[in-house]
Amino acid sequence: MSFKLIMAFFSILLSIGCAKDTKSSRSGTYLSGEIVNPTSNHILLRKNNILVDSIPLDQDNKFFYKLENVDNGLYEIFHNEEQLIYLESGDSLLLRVNTFEFDETLTFSGYGEAENNLMIQSFLQNEQENNLMIRGDIYQTDPDTFNQNILKLKQEREAYLETFLERNEVSEEFEKIARAIIKYDFCARKEVYPTSHFGEDRLKYMDSLPSSFYDCRKEADFNDASLINLFSYQRFLLNYFNHEAYKAYYKSEPYNPQSFTHNLHKLRIIETKIKDETVESFLLTRTIKNYLANSNDKKGGETLYDIYMDRISSKNDKAEIEKLYQANKNIETGKRIPEERVVNVNNDTLNLRDLIKKPTFILFWSNSKKSQAKRSQALAESIIQKYPQYTYLSINVNDDYTDWINTIRRYDFDPSKQVQFTDSYKKITRDLAMNSLLKTFILDRKGFIINAHANIYSSNFENELVQGLEK
Repeated sequence: MSFKLIMAFFSILLSIGCAKDTKSSRSGTYLSGEIVNPTSNHILLRKNNILVDSIPLDQDNKFFYKLENVDNGLYEIFHNEEQLIYLESGDSLLLRVNTFEFDETLTFSGYGEAENNLMIQSFLQNEQENNLMIRGDIYQTDPDTFNQNILKLKQEREAYLETFLERNEVSEEFEKIARAIIKYDFCARKEVYPTSHFGEDRLKYMDSLPSSFYDCRKEADFNDASLINLFSYQRFLLNYFNHEAYKAYYKSEPYNPQSFTHNLHKLRIIETKIKDETVESFLLTRTIKNYLANSNDKKGGETLYDIYMDRISSKNDKAEIEKLYQANKNIETGKRIPEERVVNVNNDTLNLRDLIKKPTFILFWSNSKKSQAKRSQALAESIIQKYPQYTYLSINVNDDYTDWINTIRRYDFDPSKQVQFTDSYKKITRDLAMNSLLKTFILDRKGFIINAHANIYSSNFENELVQGLEK
């Protein structure tokens, strides 16, 4: 979506909602809508990462749901992809989305439309701005130029919001969220700036940035549990603690957010800085989950796991990490890939191990991340051209069989390298310790694991393939 289209959409938003009646005059709170090209027969509604309900779709792929005892604030809707919505008592929100382009097609109408259309458009605008910054190498500019660029983007968004608030009556709670989105998107970019530089000058910027560069930290609330589901707030916190962790070791080791050193410092700094239990649990759980899902360091994993278990009080979070920790033991280097059942494009059921006949790397994809799926397939094809000793296997994790086949045909993926898990995604994540579709397995010709935590997008991936041939 172009920046001009985003601005046009904001103009439309500003004209909405001026003549709405008051919430107190309406009875009940409702969520309804239509899912175009659904991938299942229901949507999930969550609040604070806790399931509120599974809402069924009818034969026309529509749904209607009345909420009881509404807790005003952010909710998560999930149907193959996740997005945030905002609900208050008395809202009657109607949404429509096409799963082929989830975020880009998600629109709202009805009572509560203005707030939710503003939120989704802010989400898309942030992505657009990030793309512009990457294409323009904004992160590689000097600190003053970088600051001027992102401050301009912040001021433009603030101007849009002020006009929106003049023309739409919203609650204080939503206004807080709308302002937080802008503030924390801006602050998150400040935090990631030093570690986004390439080469030796990264160290120079760590030492030379003036303290005023991080004035936004003075306005940040590090313990606001009401915002913990907000993507902007999450990005700020995670970027901040990655930055602070790197400051603890940057003179002795290169920046590596997957290293034991980095994550040890990160856990300890979070424990020191964060006082709110909900925020701390989110940050510690996200940190240990990413480490366990991406590291082959068995001893380091044990150390960080013990630190985490001693600190966390949430039984649900502990149970989740315990499962991931145990799953990691199934995919340690030197073990054979777990026996999983898959189907090929002819709908034949096969054993995953039986498909490994030569050195192989396995990648994963889903229709929920089509751009990632297309990019990974193209990258895999180019890699095996350079390293013909290898082949690859592309595994779809959680789509309907027909949708999977249609996507293979639509994007011309090599059908001989495509299979789909027969078991639920929940079971697969447990068996293979999957925390992300970016996970890539490297196997020898007999299916023994060389690396269960590789990443096809990593600059070191080809080196890992070469090293695998030497074992």
